Amino acid sequence: MPTAVLVMGCGLRSGHGRDQIRLLHEQARRRGLDLIGAEKPANLSFADASRFSALVPCEVEDSAAAAATMKSVDADFAGVLAFRDLCVEPLAEVARTLGIPAISPAAARTTRNKDLSRDRLREAGLPQPAAALVRDVAEAREFLDATPPGPWIIKPRDGMGSAQIALVRSAADLEQAFDGRPQGSPALIEEFVPGPEFSADGVVVGGVPVITALAQKSTGPSFVETGHRIPADLSDAQTALVDAQMKVALPAVGLTRGPFHVEFWTNGTGVVLGEIHARPGGAFIPTMAEYARPGLEMYGLYLDDVLGRPAQALPPTTRSAGMRHLIVRPPGRLASVSGWDEAVSVDQCVASGLLVGPGDRIGPVTWSADRHGFVVVEGASGAEVDAGLDRIESSIGFEVTEEEPPGR
Repeated sequence: MPTAVLVMGCGLRSGHGRDQIRLLHEQARRRGLDLIGAEKPANLSFADASRFSALVPCEVEDSAAAAATMKSVDADFAGVLAFRDLCVEPLAEVARTLGIPAISPAAARTTRNKDLSRDRLREAGLPQPAAALVRDVAEAREFLDATPPGPWIIKPRDGMGSAQIALVRSAADLEQAFDGRPQGSPALIEEFVPGPEFSADGVVVGGVPVITALAQKSTGPSFVETGHRIPADLSDAQTALVDAQMKVALPAVGLTRGPFHVEFWTNGTGVVLGEIHARPGGAFIPTMAEYARPGLEMYGLYLDDVLGRPAQALPPTTRSAGMRHLIVRPPGRLASVSGWDEAVSVDQCVASGLLVGPGDRIGPVTWSADRHGFVVVEGASGAEVDAGLDRIESSIGFEVTEEEPPGR
């Protein structure tokens, strides 16, 4: 009988990453399973060793190297998980090499490349924005000419963390949108999809997607995510449409086993799916899903599936939970932080982290790693959660001073 679960990229430093390892460890132990972690040697010290029966130095972002290393590990793996996008393709190759149930390398490559996902979803008959790979301003201008009136979005085809996303309103914006991108490296350009943003998280059980959480998403400058709340403000009809599209979309991209995180927009009465990830969502979404559905074990759903056990019934959503990323403004030098300890000590706050301190330079937030802190709360309703987040955020003070010019 399998006795372990492999975690590719186990050296997680973020608060939400370490909390996911906690949940997985607890739910694996209840099923008699150990965790074995694999991580790049430079990051191995960041792994919480108390959660793992063994830690393996491994180039977890290199498919061939990871497969070669893991072949020498003496373990009977029930399953394999990754929490970082760069570990998804190596995960699939390791699983293929060792015979662990998982998605195929081809499916992993599809989910990691946004243009391939768009193609598969379009072929499956799902609504998708017009999109193309472009390598320079001239190719992007051709796409704009063919798909008026705009606006459009340019992003890396395999990017993450909202890095290098640019809104293009006309051809005059293209030079700036390409500024700083690797020359000749393909970027994805697509029609901008208006409407509120959401995400669907869950696990494929017996080949069928089971949605455990629908989250409302908020974004700030450069489309960087600033918060999530479960459950989302969706009608029953919209929820049913999301569920129906997921049952088409995930098989279309080959995501037929394991956890998923799928972003989408609502546009009028319709739904447009965005990026599809073969990993759990970040930003404490699995934790919040379990607060919102008391009795849920999200990783337990996955583990029971790979062990061939009957699936647990999905508990109803009876509560709410939300998280907010803190953004310090304006840019400058952080002089002081006030009210933090009191603000996050309330019972409603279940997790928090302050990522900056006095003396730190505060720069513009251009991708997810630039955010300055987070709070997570739970409550009886979405309104209660939103109010709790507002109270905590308004109770924290950040004093920022202007930086002196160089040489003074």
